[in-house]
Order: sequence, then structure tokens, then C-alpha cells
Amino acid sequence: MRRTVIYKISGIVIVLFWLFVLAELVRRTNFSPSVDLTHIGEKMPLDEIAEEWMEIFVRGHKVGYTVTRIKKIERGFEVREQIFLAVDLMGSAQEILSNTRAQLDKRFLLNSFDFSLSSGLIEFKTSGRIRGNNLQLSVGEKGKGEKRLLRLPSRPMISAGMRQFFRSCKLKIGDSFTFPVFDPITMTTNPIIIKVAAREVIGLDGKSYKAFRMEMDFLGRPLVFWLDEKGASLKEKGFMGLTLVRSTPAKAKLGLDRSKRVDFSELSAIRVSKKIKDPRGLSYLMVQLNQVPSSLPIDGSRQSLSGKILAVEKEGPPFKAPYTIPYRGNDNNLLNHLMPETLIQSEDPEIITLAKRIVDETADPFMAAELILGWVFENLEKTPVVSIPDAREILKHRKGDCNEHATILTALLRASGIPARIVVGVVYKDGRFYYHAWNEAYINKWISMDATLKQMPVDATHIKLIDGGVEKQIQIVGMIGTLEFSILDYQ
Repeated sequence: MRRTVIYKISGIVIVLFWLFVLAELVRRTNFSPSVDLTHIGEKMPLDEIAEEWMEIFVRGHKVGYTVTRIKKIERGFEVREQIFLAVDLMGSAQEILSNTRAQLDKRFLLNSFDFSLSSGLIEFKTSGRIRGNNLQLSVGEKGKGEKRLLRLPSRPMISAGMRQFFRSCKLKIGDSFTFPVFDPITMTTNPIIIKVAAREVIGLDGKSYKAFRMEMDFLGRPLVFWLDEKGASLKEKGFMGLTLVRSTPAKAKLGLDRSKRVDFSELSAIRVSKKIKDPRGLSYLMVQLNQVPSSLPIDGSRQSLSGKILAVEKEGPPFKAPYTIPYRGNDNNLLNHLMPETLIQSEDPEIITLAKRIVDETADPFMAAELILGWVFENLEKTPVVSIPDAREILKHRKGDCNEHATILTALLRASGIPARIVVGVVYKDGRFYYHAWNEAYINKWISMDATLKQMPVDATHIKLIDGGVEKQIQIVGMIGTLEFSILDYQ
């Protein structure tokens, strides 16, 4: 019996981004090494063991807590961090738990880490070990995970680690701290700059504290946090009403009102005044942007830009490819989009076997892509899954939202010899644009396809904001809450 399609079309994309932003907020005081770490210990001796609890609020509603524990070990420090969130996702209640365990050297530089993210159904795990200038990554269960080697220009920090750093150095207005941070979700290392901006007095629970105001820029958005005179965290504030406040073990877990969960997908949705009739049948859309994202892909065919006016036109036939599958051309860009990636395991024997079974004897790329799209649409239950999308795990559980659909579709297309990529943007539904992930497959040009909605090509309300995987998708964070549209015309 054919299942009814439920539009759970925001899913992991938004929660993943929120978790990353939350982690950045939490870790501003837990992990902030300066370029010069030689002065550690000048201010005061480090505690043998320390613990810090914070409550997490979104627009005044308590949604979770975080606890960070650090202790001295023989050659440095061991850090454990836990983040808990209770939220809604397109009306579906989700309880999300992330755990990080890291070992750091005496300068708070990373030696090794273990990270997990779970929401009940699926648990994502990754671990890493520093060996010389390389980071040896394992994605999945220990001993069974997918292996990856990253070459590093220098030894990074990990964001769960540095609660004690500011306690060990003397802060003064004008100080600036620059350091490389490795993130286990995106598996990338990026530089972070934090400035000591001012001395202020802030109030918490009826008490006043003398504090240092610390500022940083994260993906073009300001993040602010306050430290007491001993360098301990007091309060942290990000965009869209995300705030963390110092707490205690007894208080941090209390007061989570599960009847009034914050729906993250609704919170990040872009509202428009003009409603679109039959959005799934739309072939043309014109909108005015309040700003033009630097990542906005403009190919001149499906998406074109004039000033801040963006026109989107659904691709039309013919979809006649100049090749039969598998693609054997010499275009390096297309060849790259046939290669397996971490979590898109198109070389996996089970994925290859399934792709061959779906495509059968079909050699035409467009027809083969339609067959694969149909299989993903029919065989994945459409439900929010809060985890990092992994093609092997998706095939095992056969559940997910847009990111799971896009990930397994990419793996199956590549396994069959069709160049494919994930794209992220927004799609219209019921008076709002929701952040969403879908795909493009190269036929005679890049053709859009959406396995969540079973469309190839997709309707014109799909506005692409960026090409690429999670490591690029994170750029979307800087747009959330600031990007706005006005609908000018549609057909």
C-alpha cells in the first residue's frame, strides 16, 4: 500500500545547523586557545577537576542544558561534554543528545576525541586521533567505522575542550585570541577569532557579576559571551534568541516544559505575505531578496539574478544525455561527483548492488535517475531523523527527512555511474519557505531532483542557496533569521 507523503522538509538540515551553532556558543568558554599558549598558568593553577553547567534557552523557552567536565591526566587534560535538547521538528518531538570526550595536551591542543549524536533511532559516532600532522578519523563504531585521513597545517583544538583556558590567563580589554578549531560534525578545521571587548556588570538570578564581554564573528553573525573575573562562563548569546546561562547540577535539568517545545523548523522558516497556489506545479518564480547571499549559485538558466531580483525557472526538456551510464568522460568536475565521500559511500557493495537492481538494463541517465528517485521516494519513511546522514545507515533504517533522502539518492546515483551532488536551499509550503536539501544529477546539464517530493526536475519554489555537503551547508547558518523574500510573480 502506498504511503501518504508527509512534508517533513526541514529536518536534519536545520537541527544540525542549530546543534553546530549551539556547540560554538557552549564552547566559547570551554575551548579558546590563543596563538600564543606559553603563558598558561600565569594567572592561577588549574583545578584537578572542574565542572560547568549551563541552561539553554531559545527566545525565553528552556530547551535543554549542557555540562562540561575537565580533569587533569598524566600528559594534559580529559574533557567530557554533554548537550541535551528537547525540541519539536515540524511537529515531531525530538530529544537530542550529543557527547564529546577529548584528550588534550598541556597546551589544550587536541590529541584524540570521540563524538556521538543520537535522537533515539540512530546514533552517529565519529572519533579521531592525531598522528604527526595528520588526523586519523573513524566514522562509525570503533573498529568498524569508515576511515579517513586529514592532513593538518597545525594541531587544532576541539571545541569541547577549553573551559580552563580563560581561567589560566589574565584578560584585558583589547586582547584578541585566534585559534584553529576542529568540529567533529562537519569534520573541518576553521580559524576562530575572539576579542575581549569591554568590562560590564551583568545580572544573573538576582546577583550582579563583574564580567568581561567577549565577542566573535561566526559565519557573519555576532556571538557574545561574558566571563567572570576568574574566567568562568556566565552567559552566552547568539542570534535568533539562543542564550545559555550559568546553572547548577540541581537546576540545569529542571524546568523543561515538553508541552511547549520550540519548533526549530518553524523558528527558522521564512514567512512571505503572498501565498502560492499549487506550489508543486510551479514552473516560474520571481522573488525580491533583502540581501544576496555570497554563496547563491547563479547558472543563468534555472536561477538568474538582476540586482536583488531572483528568477527561478524549472528546467525543461529535452533531457537527452550525450553519454550512457556509467559516465566515462574526462570532465574532472563530473568525475569528482562520481567519487565516494565520507558518509556518501557510493563504493559500498550493498549500495552498488541495489543501484544495479533498480536501474536494471537501463543505460539512459535520465531514465535511470528517475528509477532511482522513485525507489528512494517509495522506500524511505518520511520522518524527521536527527543525526548526521550516513548512506549505509540510511539503507539499513530506511527512515529520514530531506537530508537522508538526498544522501542516499546521491550514493545510488553515483554507484550507477551518474554524476550527482547535494544542494541546499529553501522550498515553499503553506505561506513559508523552509530550509531543505535536494539533489542535482548531470544528464546533459545539471538537472534538479527531490526524492522527498518525488520531483525531477523540481518545482520553481526550490531556491538553491548552496552546492555541497555538510561542510559547505554550514554556511547557511549565517542566513537563518536574516534572509527574507518578497514574491513578485509566479506561474
